[in-house]
Amino acid sequence: MSEQTKDELQRFTTLVNPTILSQIKLISYFTNQKLYEVINSSLEEHISNFEIQNKTSISSIINFQHKFSKDSIKNNLPKENKVENDSKDKEK
Repeated sequence: MSEQTKDELQRFTTLVNPTILSQIKLISYFTNQKLYEVINSSLEEHISNFEIQNKTSISSIINFQHKFSKDSIKNNLPKENKVENDSKDKEK
């Protein structure tokens, strides 16, 4: 796991099965890690397994989504097309 500062971490609240919570706390105790570190590594492993089983990359999908967001496409239109579209709208 990569070393992270508190600024890079985000608080997240969720419901969890009490048995699983007890187990993860015990793992945290046995491995002398903070609870969030054990949970992070567990989630990273789960994501990795998902990517392998589904032959996909979650981070690339997220990056693709951000790259082609609606605002990004709108702002990257060529200037003349934007003006043409505006004038066509006014003619209607």
